[in-house]
Amino acid sequence: MKKPLLHTVKDWVNERTGLITFFSEFLHEEIPGGTRFSYTLGSACLFLLTIQIITGIWQCFYYVPTIDYAYSSLNYLRQQVPFGWLIHGIHYWGGTLFTIIVGLHMFRVFIWGSYKKPREMVWLVGIVLILLTVGFMFTGPVLPWDKNGYWAGQVGIGIAGSVPIVGSFTQSILQGANKMGQMALLRMYVLHVAILPALIGGFVMLHLIAFRTYGESGPWKKEKRKSVGYFWPEQIFKDVLVTFLIFLLLVYLSAFFPAPFSGLADPMDTLVTPKPAWSFLFLYQILKFFPGPLEPLGTAGVPLMIILLFASLPFVDRSPEKNPFKRGFVVLFGFAFVGMILYFTWLGYIYRSPAEMAQMEPAVSLVSSQGENDKIKSAERLTAMIEANANKKATGQELFKTLGCTECHTTTGVASNKQGPDLLMAKGNNRSRDWLHTQIIAPQAHNPKTIMPPFAQLNERKINLLVNYLESLTPPEGVAAPKAQAPAPTAGGPASSGAVSIKNGEQLFNSLGCAQCHTIQGTVSNKIGPDLIMAIKKDKPAKDWLKTQLMTPQAHNPLSVMPSFASRLNDAQMNDMVNFLSSLSTRKSAAAPAAGEASSSETAESQGSSGPASSGGSVKSIGIIGDREHGEILFHQSCIMCHGPQGNPKTLGFTGYLTGSQAPKGVPSLNPIDRAVYNVDPQLFAQHIDQFIQHGIPNTEGGPNMPDFGDSHALTQAQIADIEAYVLSLNGVDRTMIMNPGIDPKEFFWMLLAITSVIVMLAALYWFLMKLLKI
Repeated sequence: MKKPLLHTVKDWVNERTGLITFFSEFLHEEIPGGTRFSYTLGSACLFLLTIQIITGIWQCFYYVPTIDYAYSSLNYLRQQVPFGWLIHGIHYWGGTLFTIIVGLHMFRVFIWGSYKKPREMVWLVGIVLILLTVGFMFTGPVLPWDKNGYWAGQVGIGIAGSVPIVGSFTQSILQGANKMGQMALLRMYVLHVAILPALIGGFVMLHLIAFRTYGESGPWKKEKRKSVGYFWPEQIFKDVLVTFLIFLLLVYLSAFFPAPFSGLADPMDTLVTPKPAWSFLFLYQILKFFPGPLEPLGTAGVPLMIILLFASLPFVDRSPEKNPFKRGFVVLFGFAFVGMILYFTWLGYIYRSPAEMAQMEPAVSLVSSQGENDKIKSAERLTAMIEANANKKATGQELFKTLGCTECHTTTGVASNKQGPDLLMAKGNNRSRDWLHTQIIAPQAHNPKTIMPPFAQLNERKINLLVNYLESLTPPEGVAAPKAQAPAPTAGGPASSGAVSIKNGEQLFNSLGCAQCHTIQGTVSNKIGPDLIMAIKKDKPAKDWLKTQLMTPQAHNPLSVMPSFASRLNDAQMNDMVNFLSSLSTRKSAAAPAAGEASSSETAESQGSSGPASSGGSVKSIGIIGDREHGEILFHQSCIMCHGPQGNPKTLGFTGYLTGSQAPKGVPSLNPIDRAVYNVDPQLFAQHIDQFIQHGIPNTEGGPNMPDFGDSHALTQAQIADIEAYVLSLNGVDRTMIMNPGIDPKEFFWMLLAITSVIVMLAALYWFLMKLLKI
């Protein structure tokens, strides 16, 4: 009788390849002790590795491995490509789950004693696969070039660079330059998508061959090993069921907990806590026990000890006994090791840098106080928080940050756009300790119109800490020390005149901190006071008017916030200041860029890291998907003073809660925001508010002006994008909204759940029938 064509083809293929015989023997392999769900961990690892390869290749069609476009190209996939959110989400969560299941698989082998003779090679190859998995977890997070990935790579490469002898070579190989940049990203990309996949593919094949040579070790009790199960269909059913559940879990995580948008990589953001990827957090935390010269023991000694410990296990624990209850010491040591890893991972996860904590602690307390009408309780809560922070940190500098003084003041020695003067520049006025003490607890005693709140609730020790800090301020490296106020001429001595008087007046203008509120460029500025060249050329004030303005500014405008200089300047100095101000009428305005010529900020931006887009490349904040959570921290650093803790000036700012002062005039609400600015489209919404944050806006109602955070480079473009994401979230708009999902993520999950349920039921029915037929 002639064979069917299908059988003929199968025989022909089997004679030349042996595949049919191989798969037949593979599927009908006997499993001592029967099948178990615990045996599915190996199959789950293989399934997840396959999923990672498929989704990784898919993402390569959209991903651009450059620091200019890596973040935006990945976000394009997630937001604009149908089901792009699913592809990236499965890859993101698949990497995490793969690492966890590989660890569980290894721990199961350890408990079962399956590393013992004759399975030593299976164990050793498994250790190599663990190391390759670590390589994937190290290189993968860097590729999005977001904040989390950038700092994970920076910390990881730094750890590798501190290893003795080979550290500098390893760092140069991974980084390719003297800092994290394009070369580092490209090398991480090549490692992640080419070198590591090739290596892990080869070692997986070796691992499977070594494993299939001896099969499962089975139960440790001999009587249970007498029963026999089969790979097909019993174990296959369990493997398929588990992989279905894993796939379902990946889709669920992708739909309900999408991969975070942590914002564009920003090396200049000091409020980010640099951390490695989560799988390295235990080592990151352990390294804190090896400071200074002991650091190589942590970076090289600890990982090497762990690897050698696991590699030597089959050769040290040579007893044939596999029962974990009869291997008490080894098993207890294994549990202790796992517990230590989990504990240090948790410590690394919750760790925050002092700079981030200084901004987060006030933010949490202020937000939690929303909805309470009793301001006294809010003030008491914040005062108690300040007490706790001060007791914990116990330094004037930390107290300075915690009290929110950085909202209005800088300490850099150069003029800024903040409402208060730069304190290093103001130090040039040689203020006494008594004057500083009074300024802290009762600033209205020096200037009745000041908007600075009193900090009378502080005890004497904390006030002294602040005074000590203010007296200890020194200019940063490369910044000249501020000049002190010019000494008063001797009684009866002649006052300066002519060019000398004008020069002395200009020195006084700088040393008195006038540049904090006024510019002398002849162009419109966003500072609280007018540009003096424009004002003097326009109004041509007489010298007597200028003198009165310096001595009693409220005589011209009762609502003026300008302080009086009557007690700070003698007659000669007052004359010098008046002469200097009068001379501004003849001073030329700062030249504006010619048509078609880029401004300095635009030029800087186009040059890469020196511009506002500090991560490199020509990038604008409206093209960046910012991080809402980090934007909240930045908002409480830069915006809370005027806009309140959640964007509504009526709720006051941090100092408003402490003092009960009124909300600043003319400051618009961000929550809810003006309907003319609001838009349900996150891109359009971001464009509307971006212009105000970038260029600022004058306040026509006498309140503080909106600073130009972008033009002045007070914030990087990445930071501005984060703040924009937070403002959008206050108004119920998600900056990370998926614009073209294909199918809504949550709806897709429920559809998949229904289909999976049907498949599982059919598989269960098939399994039941097979068991029934065997009976």
